[in-house]
Amino acid sequence: MQNQDIADERFGQEDFARLAACINAVGTERFPELICQLCMEFVGAEKVYLTAFFDRDPIVELYSNHSSERHLKALEMYLKVAYFLDPFFQRFREHRGDELLLLGDIAPDNFKTSEYYQLFYRDMGLQDECGILVHIGENSAICISMGAEETGHGTNPRRLSSALPAIYALIKRHWTRLTPVQTDGTGRLAAQLEAAFKAFGKSVLSPRESEIVRLILQGHSSKSIAREFDNSPETIKVHRRRVYQKLNIASQGELLSLFLSAVMAAPPTSSEDPLYHYFASKTSTPG
Repeated sequence: MQNQDIADERFGQEDFARLAACINAVGTERFPELICQLCMEFVGAEKVYLTAFFDRDPIVELYSNHSSERHLKALEMYLKVAYFLDPFFQRFREHRGDELLLLGDIAPDNFKTSEYYQLFYRDMGLQDECGILVHIGENSAICISMGAEETGHGTNPRRLSSALPAIYALIKRHWTRLTPVQTDGTGRLAAQLEAAFKAFGKSVLSPRESEIVRLILQGHSSKSIAREFDNSPETIKVHRRRVYQKLNIASQGELLSLFLSAVMAAPPTSSEDPLYHYFASKTSTPG
């Protein structure tokens, strides 16, 4: 078995040909696609999503091979708001340096049963998600997120791990500087999105309930939240039921939908609870 693992890590002629193509494409518009194809081949993935992460600006899609209408709609919502809840983006904000990441290692304990995971991972037909974060400067990074489709096999990051030094070097040679691309002036600053996230529900919920909501949205279970606040899971479940009652919802799915809709309805510069603007837009809509 060990010999097989070593054999799996070896690079063949086709691997070096792909690597050479990436080297030749540095500084050209072909590079994002080629580096994604190289990473997918090494990890055994079928879907890839390349984004630029920024501390205080919206993330930017740089390459994707997702093509179905349903996937594109989900990715549109991800780019506008939902990325802020994504474990890969949360990991970027910790600034730990360049990393190969497995979703299962960085996500909260209840993430794979969360509505967020269902909408932005499972419903897109992905499994065994992994990614690499490559920091460009102090406040930005390249993220290549990959996953296998539901074809009976998963990803294997072992070969990708062996090639990381070369991949990191190529990415940093291509993106010597990484700045946000905002052509229409309507982007939501990440700092403003964070403020909206922290303010969500404060007009109707207690401070503790608001904290619990933020952890639920990030995919934490009642047990995980209980550990965070040194409470029992039963106490957290009581808080959760009270939150759902105050927000007039009945499930985690409705909570995620309400959060995304409210943040989209709030002006980017608002410091108020996004629910205030969401309910105001509802009452002002004719019919």
